[in-house]
Amino acid sequence: MSPLSWGGPRALPLPLPLLLLLLMPGWAAPTFISVNRGVRVMKGHSAYLLGDDLKFAIPKEKDACKVEVVMNEPMTQRVGKLTPQVFDCHFLPNEVQYIHNGCPILDEDTVKLRLYRFTQTDTFTETFILRVYLLEPDCNIIRMSNNVLEVSEFYGLSRAIDKNVLRFDYEGAAGLECTVRLDPAGSRLPAHGQVVLLEPRPEKPRGDQPHSFFPESRTDCLHSVLYILELGTELKCPGGSCSLGLKKIGHVRVSCEEFLRMGLRYQHTNPPSPNIDYISIQLDLTDGRSKIVYKSESAWLPVYIRAGIPNQIPRAAFMAMFILEVDQFILTSLTTSVLDCEEDETPKPLLVFNITKAPRQGYVTHLWDHTRPVSSFTWKDLSDMQIAYQPPNSSHSVRRHYEVEVEAYDFFFERSAPITVHISIRAADTNAPRVSWNTGNKPKGHLSTE
Repeated sequence: MSPLSWGGPRALPLPLPLLLLLLMPGWAAPTFISVNRGVRVMKGHSAYLLGDDLKFAIPKEKDACKVEVVMNEPMTQRVGKLTPQVFDCHFLPNEVQYIHNGCPILDEDTVKLRLYRFTQTDTFTETFILRVYLLEPDCNIIRMSNNVLEVSEFYGLSRAIDKNVLRFDYEGAAGLECTVRLDPAGSRLPAHGQVVLLEPRPEKPRGDQPHSFFPESRTDCLHSVLYILELGTELKCPGGSCSLGLKKIGHVRVSCEEFLRMGLRYQHTNPPSPNIDYISIQLDLTDGRSKIVYKSESAWLPVYIRAGIPNQIPRAAFMAMFILEVDQFILTSLTTSVLDCEEDETPKPLLVFNITKAPRQGYVTHLWDHTRPVSSFTWKDLSDMQIAYQPPNSSHSVRRHYEVEVEAYDFFFERSAPITVHISIRAADTNAPRVSWNTGNKPKGHLSTE
């Protein structure tokens, strides 16, 4: 791996005197970044990236320059998203935007960016981190009252979400339409329950009552309201202790007033669970004529589970070996038999591993682009054998040993104790010729017999 692949600009090959100079103590890698102050965003809101937040020392008239948002790092953009995915280094004031998803847990987020500078002869790249500082907002449209949603037991049902729990403070601005959206599939919230609608069972007509007197069912009333509901089948509850007529709610898009009249409730479904869960709410204020979104806001409505316990940290799995055997030069996949962790409250595919101590030589990579190192990955990618270790491009006659230290994070950002994976690189026992990567120490095209 090039010594510059993590930090400053990279263009290969590098002259040996320059490489040695950069490795000397006190010398920092050159960088194209002149200003990187990060961006400040109110929780639940969005903010545009300005030139005072991020600036590059690249003349606009000289070279082409682009910035890419690195998407395969799950430890970045954990509670928000930077858009667009690719933008010009000399971006406009209203072009690059960070959108927060309303999570109240974290006070800081990060975005991993990769800069590309294109000259007539070379392409330089530089990878860096943009910090996002999350601030408490001064005023919100979505306002939560002191009357919290609560579930007294596992599989229990909360009170209805109404104006006593939630209110929308937009003062009925003239010409603005207020819309609320729920997207449980996209937000993965609630994590340990679901949003349901309580539908009373139809009343059976009496023998002396004409069918026309039979009251219209709640289902027919719902179709007359202008929103979208994806209703699942009737819920099954352990022991039959749940109320009848519960319908699972999927995607919802409804006016703010109607949302508070629908009678939506939270139902707990997945014990064991922490003592708190959340419902993700997105609100849009739209101009009634132009249909342009005037303002957007997101919030996580907490649901307290009285029978739950505080969220537990992930832990290393007992059955994993935490030892990886590698052949020289051979890209080797990590598996769950080498590295694994357990967490009772979070499904394994949602667990994230963060590399806190990289190997002294070689690097951990994602097979999506195995030429670049990664600093984090999901348990799902690990299970799918998409995470691998690339050994150093050097030959040795004895076995070498390195260590990788990782931490596991659950869905609500609790982290495990450090987990160490030992990497053992076997010595190659062959006289076959091998091609070495020329980094400036040897003549180009050097072919060595290892």
